[in-house]
Amino acid sequence: MLDDWTNFWGAQPATERLRERGDLTIYTTPAADEDEVMRRLENATVAFANRERTPLNARVLRAAEHLELLAQSGRISPNVDQAAATERGIALVAAGGQPGSHFAVAELGLALLMALVRDIPANDRRVRQGDWVAPATRMLSGSTLGILGLGNIGGAFARLAQALQMHVIAWGPTLTPERAQASGVEYVAHDDLFRRSDALFIALKLLDATRGIVGEKELALMKPTSYIINIARGPIVQESALVAALQDGRIAGAGLDVYDVEPLPVDHPLIGLKNVVLTPHIGWGTDRNFAMMVENLTAAAIKYLDGDTSDVVNPAALERRRALATRA
Repeated sequence: MLDDWTNFWGAQPATERLRERGDLTIYTTPAADEDEVMRRLENATVAFANRERTPLNARVLRAAEHLELLAQSGRISPNVDQAAATERGIALVAAGGQPGSHFAVAELGLALLMALVRDIPANDRRVRQGDWVAPATRMLSGSTLGILGLGNIGGAFARLAQALQMHVIAWGPTLTPERAQASGVEYVAHDDLFRRSDALFIALKLLDATRGIVGEKELALMKPTSYIINIARGPIVQESALVAALQDGRIAGAGLDVYDVEPLPVDHPLIGLKNVVLTPHIGWGTDRNFAMMVENLTAAAIKYLDGDTSDVVNPAALERRRALATRA
């Protein structure tokens, strides 16, 4: 287990089933670099990866001489070089967690927004210090929420915002007016999304087309009283442009659960800003969801070890391994 940063796997009953099948090593700290990832994989025949925490690029996978199976929670994501895995004969399987867990991500987005508009972190500190001279805060009711990407998570957040009597607008690269209307959301043009939003909720998938889609131009369109909430992926927002906008007061604040580099370096400029609320990529990490991911991913790995390869997402890797074995 490459990256159990929250020290969750070791306490799960499913883990005992893995120990019955072989020696299990659980790493509970992030790897410092690629070389450390390669050291962790040096003798492994099966590796587990939590979501996208560990980059598993071609260099890393080609060095994993004994690796036969890579099992990743959620889905096989861009952190895994699938072509390199297939070329090396490494089978890939994935398993999700609790159905409907996308709503937990939307809930975290709302929590981040509420923390910003009601200044909850600073007010918590004030109470602990006996300081009751708190500045006035804002309410969400009657304000405009913009959603960038009205998929499962964006749609769930729209319903939460509507319950708070917010007006909800949306735009996305593939969003249509009809789909927006079906969710009770107003479809707007790209620039209007940024101009009109009192709070902007980012819920896009990270693809080549969405990387850096929120940059200096988009941030310049926003109100100085507006907030950004990003629970999707860090690189969707150009980080340097966001930091500059926050430092200069061109937007009021940001609630972030995702970053370009995770864990976020302790000397990162975001750390020192008072107008941000930061969480360590916990949107998906609820207790039930995480437990079901461990259970389902363990079951997928054992199924493979028992000879059933029907869940392998790159079956060409199995042929490749047989071909490599024949040459040897």
